Amino acid sequence: MACLRLNGYTLDLDRAQLFDRHGQAVELRPQALAVLLELGRRPGELVTKLDLGARVWPGVSVTDDSLVQCVVEIRRALGDSRQQVVRTMPRRGYLLIVDAVDTAPRDMRRFYRLAAALAMLAVAIVLVWQLLLLVAGPPKVHNRMVADVAVLPLRVLNTSQEGSLDGNGLAYMIASGLARNPDLRIVSTLATTELSGKNLSPVQIGAMTHARYLVDGSAERRGDRLQLHVQLIDSGNNRIVWSGRFEPTAQDLPDVTETLISRISASLGATVRESDRAALRSRAPASLDVHARVLRAIALSMAASPEGLRQARQELELAVRLDPNYAPAWACLGLVKKKLIFGNHDPGLSRQDLLQAIADVKHAIALDPLLASSWRSLSLTIESGQTPESAESAVSAAERAIELGPGDPDNWVVLAHALHNAGRTQAAIEAFEKAISWSPLRPPQYASLAARLRYSVQDYENAQRFARECMDRTPAMGFCKAVWLSSLIRTGHAVEAEAEWPALVAAAPSLQTYQMTPRNTPMALSVDEDLNRLRTNNTRAMAQ
Repeated sequence: MACLRLNGYTLDLDRAQLFDRHGQAVELRPQALAVLLELGRRPGELVTKLDLGARVWPGVSVTDDSLVQCVVEIRRALGDSRQQVVRTMPRRGYLLIVDAVDTAPRDMRRFYRLAAALAMLAVAIVLVWQLLLLVAGPPKVHNRMVADVAVLPLRVLNTSQEGSLDGNGLAYMIASGLARNPDLRIVSTLATTELSGKNLSPVQIGAMTHARYLVDGSAERRGDRLQLHVQLIDSGNNRIVWSGRFEPTAQDLPDVTETLISRISASLGATVRESDRAALRSRAPASLDVHARVLRAIALSMAASPEGLRQARQELELAVRLDPNYAPAWACLGLVKKKLIFGNHDPGLSRQDLLQAIADVKHAIALDPLLASSWRSLSLTIESGQTPESAESAVSAAERAIELGPGDPDNWVVLAHALHNAGRTQAAIEAFEKAISWSPLRPPQYASLAARLRYSVQDYENAQRFARECMDRTPAMGFCKAVWLSSLIRTGHAVEAEAEWPALVAAAPSLQTYQMTPRNTPMALSVDEDLNRLRTNNTRAMAQ
């Protein structure tokens, strides 16, 4: 029997199965298992991406993302967080490093295998003897599995009422609570918002998100109380695993949130650490009005349209006046200001206001240092400072967000963004690959980062593809247009870029003065050079 030891796990090549340290089978998707087997047949040797693609997907054209997702899944199954077992050989492929026992001489390996076989035989004999003594038959074995969860926008039943809630904002807060659990992987709420109103069945949503379970429900504001009905659904068979009803006041919200997260986690076989329980019992908002304004602002900032961001700022500034000690309001306000500043979407804000935006987020952290979303907002805000110190500070903030919310892919995407701006592109790509490995349903914002990363490694064709996706899904984002135009030029389509320039500027006038940030990076210099060339050529054409 051909077996390899991998970080204490056993890969049985003959049976095509991975076993954990206790001899239990480890579930992998068929494609991920096929990749692991191919690597296992050539341990210690470089196996190219081309070779893996030809053997795992024969006759099928697949992107690198498919292979990367398999590798991420394998590493997760093996506990290979430091990538010492499955090693990446940049731009070439992967190699598998077996445990020391498997690098011993062949005779020693035979000895170990014989000893293991005898031990297994002895255990089997004892087990048979014990089973014969059991009247009730063999005990049931429960394999604990990690569950993927998608939190859907809650249905709001009285949207016409003043001070009503926002279902997207509620989903965001529930998902943030669940993401604190290291055993759970949450589909980004930036992606699930796009499913709202499409009348999809749980099975369809499960297929689109690859989430095994869905959190769904409704919310209604009734005076000073909030009526919540939440249920956990198995996406494979539409079965309701758990449901609960709550009627909290504003002061009850922290306790109800803790109860909700704990019950959902317990239904999935996961536990909530005591430190996370403390975080969930964060300070309550002063009123449901404050809570509702923050939820609406969160939803508006997700859409990221100029008008939506301006409305979000108004909601949040009123929220912090009504409750100066509510951390989520300050964190969201600082991030919204940053987006308005760098998008040139608010004439009342300029680059000089960035320091105040950063101060707003830091104030949120001072009020509640255990909110992962605040640290994520800090990373996104301070990376705009455009200095080496701010870039590394952004990385540290993103890493803290991951410590507090390891199950939220948005935290990993923000880390990838910060690492890229700090000049650590390979580490950024790896963090991004981890985020996108959890679900095929990805937010439009992810396409923006994918374009940035592919451009940075001079993969201009894929940069152009991701930038085009970003343009189609978030038309207001000037960065995507800039990268798309520059990628066109660098793939030999300068004439097409010049033809597209007038229409793009007409649709987004800010493109006329757009400059890439952070400044003075190789990517920024390249994009700015190409945009300046387009501006010059367009001016000459108009003058003729």
